[in-house]
Amino acid sequence: MNFKNRERLPNFYNNKMPISLDCVLCLARQSLEASRFATCDESIHASVLKKVFALLQEKGFTNIPPLVAQEVQRIIRRETKNNDPYAVPKSRSNELMLGLIDSLFDRVRNSESPVSVAVQLAIAGNSIDFAVRGDWSDESILNVIETALEKKIDGDVNKFIDCVKNSKHILYLLDNSGEIVCDRILIEEIMRLVPNIKITAVVRGEAVLNDATKYDANQIGLDKIVNVIDNGNDAVGTILEQCGNSFLDVFKTTDLIISKGLANYETLIEYDSKQIPQTICYLFKAKCPFISRYAGIKLGDPALIITSNGEKL
Repeated sequence: MNFKNRERLPNFYNNKMPISLDCVLCLARQSLEASRFATCDESIHASVLKKVFALLQEKGFTNIPPLVAQEVQRIIRRETKNNDPYAVPKSRSNELMLGLIDSLFDRVRNSESPVSVAVQLAIAGNSIDFAVRGDWSDESILNVIETALEKKIDGDVNKFIDCVKNSKHILYLLDNSGEIVCDRILIEEIMRLVPNIKITAVVRGEAVLNDATKYDANQIGLDKIVNVIDNGNDAVGTILEQCGNSFLDVFKTTDLIISKGLANYETLIEYDSKQIPQTICYLFKAKCPFISRYAGIKLGDPALIITSNGEKL
């Protein structure tokens, strides 16, 4: 597994996930919402939009969405002079979900299959995504979690459990703040199922959208349970060429990857089996029509996709 060449390729490998016109519109919407989180100055909002539109015209129809999103978020941080535009809603969502953790644990552990329900909960948590909508309230977060928990997972949870049981070291790629409380529950249930298993949780290296950083992991106590590392960059998703060496060293030693969220799915599927030979369990809610069509998952459904050596199991 060799990632010494850190040049970002123009079309990011073989471009399995081509750009969609819907992605361009979504990125434009995100840029305005994030700018408004960062500042009330409308002249700065306008400046952000102008630069984002220029970027979208130049690269929005060629590069895959996560690469464009990364550059969009850099423009927002640079123009607003705010390194974490989503800091307040991120912290609020963490606190809200942390306040529910005891009741969520009860729901999981009182079930016939705690790990299965914990998987369902972890995917339900993926609903908390400011990249999809920016008008979240405490009530809307609670409602979307409860609604997601009622849906059947598109995927084989028993196969997921088998993968976990057969693993010695899991790399758990986290996604959003708030959501990571649900991830903590799944991680704890995996550790109850396989007491000697090693789990390394991974957050973003820098603030981007409402993705979890070490600050968020510490806020919800995840660092007290497993080793938490960052991936060393500000990409939306996991772009290995941009990741830090410390992350890559751990990445190479794991035998199972649990990948949360759409952006991690979008980026990791770009690699072939020589680059990522491990089994990967993708957990996400199909929130995006484009990804839903690509993955063959009904829009709005919770998804569990398992691959090994690049092939779907």
